Amino acid sequence: MSDLAPHEGRDPVVRVENLEKGFRRRDGSTVPAIDGVSFDVGPGDFLVLLGPSGCGKTTLLRSIAGLETPDTGAISFDGRPQFAGDRQINVAPEKRGVSMVFQSYALWPHMTAFSNVAYPLESRRSGKRNKTEIATRVRETLALVGIGELEQQYVAQMSGGQQQRVALARALVSNDSLVLFDEPLSNVDAKVREQLRIELLALQRDLGFAAIFVTHDQDEAMQLGTRIAVLQEGRLAQLASPLEVYTRPANRYVAQFVGTMNESLGTVTAIKGETAEVDTGIGTLTGRLNGDSIAVGDRVAAMWRPESGTMTNTDPVAANRLRGTLKASMFVGAYTEQVVDVAGQDLRVQVPGPNVLDTGADVWVEVPEVDLLVMPVEDT
Repeated sequence: MSDLAPHEGRDPVVRVENLEKGFRRRDGSTVPAIDGVSFDVGPGDFLVLLGPSGCGKTTLLRSIAGLETPDTGAISFDGRPQFAGDRQINVAPEKRGVSMVFQSYALWPHMTAFSNVAYPLESRRSGKRNKTEIATRVRETLALVGIGELEQQYVAQMSGGQQQRVALARALVSNDSLVLFDEPLSNVDAKVREQLRIELLALQRDLGFAAIFVTHDQDEAMQLGTRIAVLQEGRLAQLASPLEVYTRPANRYVAQFVGTMNESLGTVTAIKGETAEVDTGIGTLTGRLNGDSIAVGDRVAAMWRPESGTMTNTDPVAANRLRGTLKASMFVGAYTEQVVDVAGQDLRVQVPGPNVLDTGADVWVEVPEVDLLVMPVEDT
C-alpha cells in the first residue's frame, strides 16, 4: 500500500518508498520485518505507526532514524536521499538531522537535566553555537516542557514523568523538522501518560515539527495521530485518519485490532447495492459491504462496534435485532458496558449512563445496518 502524494509543491518532510527489511533466522530463512512499505509525512503531520509486537513498527522507525539498514527501498528527508538501496546511499544517523525519543528514555543518570538536554547541541556544535547560546536554548526548552526548575537535578533522582520530559526536551532542543518517538509513554503511569499526550500535541502544534510515533496502544494512536498507519506483519494494512481507520477499517485485521469489535461469522445470502445479507450463527444480519470482491455464498464476518448497538427489554421490531440474555453489566462512568449472550456468543453493547436492567434479564439488541460492516474472512 502506498501513500505517496505531492505536498503543495514541496517535498515531504519524510518519504519512504518500497522499503524492505528482513532478519535472518538460525535455519537460514528470512523473516520480513518491513515488507514493501511506502508513505509520505508532510510538514506538521503527526503520523502514528500502530500495531502489535512484532509487526515491524519499531524496525521501520529505526530505519528512518538510520539505526537499522533496510535491504531495499529509499528514504528521503525534504527531497534529500538518506537511504537508497539501489544507489548504495546510507547517511549516518548523526548526520540525518532527526531527533528521537526512546521508550527507555536513554538518558545519562549521572548527569543533570541541563547536561542531558545540552548534549545534542554540544555534539553538533562545530563552532556554530557558543556556550552561552547553548545554555539559553537548553533553559528555554526545559521551560517549554515544564521542568525549568529541575535543570540542575540529576536524572536518577527524578520520577518517570520528569525523566520523560527531559528526554522530550533533548529531542526538541535542536529544533529539527522531524522528531521520532518509539513508544515513549509506555513506562509512565496512566495519569501522567494522559497529561504528556496533551502536552506533546500542544508542543507539536506550536513548534510545527513533523512527528512519527510508534505505539501499540490504540487509544494513544487515536488521540495523537493526524493519520494512523496500521502495520500487519511488516505490511501497511491501512493509512488513514483516525476516524476513517475506526469507522471504515481496510480489512478484518484492522477492524479487530483498533478498538473493540463484535464479530459473527457467516455466509452471504443476498447482495443489494452496497449492502449484504449474512446468515450467521446468531441470526440474519444486514450491513454495508466492506470489500470489493464479496459475492453471494462467500464466508464473511459481520462486524460492529459496541457503541453502535442499542439494548432494550422489548422487541424493537427492526432489522438486525437479536434476542439474548444480559450476562454482565459493567459501569465505567460515561457509559455501561453490557455483555449479552446471544445464542452462545457474547456481544458487547455500550449504553449511556448506569444500567437499569437486572443480570439474567431477557433483552433485545439492535444494530443499525449503516453501522454493521461485512468483511471478507480471508483478509486476516
